[in-house]
Amino acid sequence: MHTSSDTSLQHSLNNELRLIERSLTLSIIQFKTFYANKQFDEAFEQLQFILAIIERSNNPEHVTEALVCCVNFASIVSSIPQSDMLINSIIHTIDTDSFPQNLSMCHYLLSVHALENNNNPEAVQYAKSAYFYALEMKENRLFYECNAQLQLVTALLESGSYEEAKKYIDQFNWYIEYCKNDAEVVFVHSIQASTNFLKQNYEMAIFAISSLLKKFNESNEIMYTSFLARHFYRIIKKHPDANLLYSDLLTFCEQIIERHNSYIPAEMNMAQSFLIYNSRQFYQLANTFFTEHLKENNLILMYKLELKSHMDFRKLLNLIDRESANNQLIIYPYSEQKFLLITTEKYQEVLLKNLQFISSLFYIGSAKNNDLKSFYELYNELNLSIVKNK
Repeated sequence: MHTSSDTSLQHSLNNELRLIERSLTLSIIQFKTFYANKQFDEAFEQLQFILAIIERSNNPEHVTEALVCCVNFASIVSSIPQSDMLINSIIHTIDTDSFPQNLSMCHYLLSVHALENNNNPEAVQYAKSAYFYALEMKENRLFYECNAQLQLVTALLESGSYEEAKKYIDQFNWYIEYCKNDAEVVFVHSIQASTNFLKQNYEMAIFAISSLLKKFNESNEIMYTSFLARHFYRIIKKHPDANLLYSDLLTFCEQIIERHNSYIPAEMNMAQSFLIYNSRQFYQLANTFFTEHLKENNLILMYKLELKSHMDFRKLLNLIDRESANNQLIIYPYSEQKFLLITTEKYQEVLLKNLQFISSLFYIGSAKNNDLKSFYELYNELNLSIVKNK
C-alpha cells in the first residue's frame, strides 16, 4: 500500500533525477564550448561537476558524452580527489553489450590514473581492458581504440615490458609508413623516442623528445600534449642520473605539465570551514546549503568570480569574518584564480560592505534562486548566463 508521502517522495526523487540529467546535459555543452575556446579552467570546472553527478545519470548516451569530456582531460582528471572511485561507480551501471565504449573509456581513465600514481601493472591491465572493450564496438571505434592502444603501449614501456610492447606496436602497425594522419605520426615518434631512451640510445632519443616537447609547448592542444609530456618525464626519470644529465629536458616537461596544472587549484584535497577544494564535497554541501536555506525562505545567490592578480585564496580568507560566514557562505576554488561563491542575500550585504573583499575580485556571472527550487537549477542558470554572455 502506497501512502501519499511515498508518492510525494517518489515525485521529488524523479524531479531531482530530471534536474540532474538536465544539469549533466548543460555541463557537457558548456565543457565543449569552453574547451573549444581554450578556456581550460572553466572547462575543468564543468568536468568536476560532470564527474560528481555522472553516476546518477540514467541515460547511457549522456554518460558516453560525459566520459568523452573526461578522456579529453584524462591526465588532469586523475588529479581530482576520488576520481578513480567515481569512475568505478559508473562501471557498475554500464550495459556491456549496448555501450562497450563506456567501459572502454572508464578503463582507459583508470589506467591513466594508475600510471599517474606509479601503479604500472594495474595501468597495463586497465589498458588491456580498455582496448578489449573498444574492439567490441561495431563501428566508429577509432577514437576509443587509438586512445587504448597509446595507453597500453606507454604503460608497457613504463613498466619495462619492452618485448610485449613491441608485439603490440607490430600488431597496431605503429610505424611511420602506416600513419594515416599527423596525430599518428606524433604518437609513433613519441613511442620510438621512449623506446630508444629505454634501450639506452640516448642521443637519438633526446633529440626526438626535445623536438616533440617544443611542438607540445607551442600547441594549444591539451589532451595528448599533457599525456605525452608526463610520459616522457616518467621515462627520463628512470635513468639513475636523470637530474644531473637531463635536467633541461625534465624542466621542459615540467613547464608543459605545470601549464596544464594551472587550470586546477593547488589544494584540492583540503577542506577548511567554508573554503571547499574537494569538488564532490562542494556539490554535496552546496545542495544541502540550498535545501536548508530554502526551508527558511532565505534568498540564495551564486556567483562566479576571479581573483585580481595581487590576491590569493589565503589572503581572501583573511578578509572574511569566519565565524559569521560559516553557515552563510561557501567558496569553491576551481582554478588558481577563479571560484564559485554561494551565499544568502543577508550575508551578501556583509560582503558588499567589505570594500577590501570587493576590490580584490573581477565579476564573471551570477544567479539567484527566486522561484528556483533546487541547487541544480541555480547552477544551470548561472552557467547558462555566462555562456550566453560570451
